[in-house]
Amino acid sequence: MIVASKYPKKINFGLHENACNLACPKCLVHSENYPKGIQLRKSLGSMQIESIIKVFDEVKDSRPTVSPSFWSEPLMNNKLFRNFVLEARARNIPVTVNTNALLITENMAEFLVEHLDQVSISIDAMTKETLLKTRATDQLEKIKAAVFLLLEKRGARRSPRIVVSYSAEECNVCERKDFVDFWIQHVDAVRVNEVYSDKRKIKKEISASERYACREIYDSMTIDYDGIARICCLDGYRETNLGNVFEDGVHNVWHGKELKKIREVHETNDYEKYKFCQTCEQWAGFKITKEKKDKDLLVRGNDFTVYYNRVDRLDTWSNESKRDDSSTPA
Repeated sequence: MIVASKYPKKINFGLHENACNLACPKCLVHSENYPKGIQLRKSLGSMQIESIIKVFDEVKDSRPTVSPSFWSEPLMNNKLFRNFVLEARARNIPVTVNTNALLITENMAEFLVEHLDQVSISIDAMTKETLLKTRATDQLEKIKAAVFLLLEKRGARRSPRIVVSYSAEECNVCERKDFVDFWIQHVDAVRVNEVYSDKRKIKKEISASERYACREIYDSMTIDYDGIARICCLDGYRETNLGNVFEDGVHNVWHGKELKKIREVHETNDYEKYKFCQTCEQWAGFKITKEKKDKDLLVRGNDFTVYYNRVDRLDTWSNESKRDDSSTPA
């Protein structure tokens, strides 16, 4: 039996789930390509800062990394986002964020650099034509300008760690090398991963005998806007319910009956008993199986995800972001 820690090492918060400033074609929730997502959006909402503070007060001694990122752009609700960050920092809790960068003004860039441990920007393209296909916007220059603004505001400081990410899919795969080659000259790390599909799997051949328990159920918690804990950040359709953190507390849900059942399913390889995880292959994206280092780059990854880390910026990789021996720097 794998023993879960007292509290999760990372907690994702669905800060503001009913709106996003993009409708990426691949997004289960905000794309117009998914009728289920269109219907779901009508029922989503935002967190209350009082509920967030209650969670922070419970977990502050364990210092999990917290991220206001689930299926929507966290910067959409400026006031709530800033309050989230400031309340976490007041308790010495590390904060990371994933953003599309379109709402990063000079003032916001200064705020992010001052208070965050890591900023990850999703770009997915090297040309505006490809960006239109992958993220339904052609504002590539605005996104690039936001990244360079963050770098300028940070200067020579080691924090925050600045990462750009690229989700590989059919319409952008030809730009992958150019993307990595360009951005690794500027940021601390580049992440390249397979796009997540509506069928909850990515097309890699891995036999059932090779499967092992997913790190996420021992490592991370995802809290939806209403306090319901989801199995992981991939549950865009809200198919799972592990309990309500706002009502019962993080510890009680983390060590509760539902998660214990799911962990047993993973440990016994009996996935027919939990359909959400049965066909998913993202579990294999967390274990590092390949590593190569030269004087400039530390490249770590597997068949699903690759991280390109600049050696001269490895000091931006904080202890808080090192999650376990199978984790990745970015």
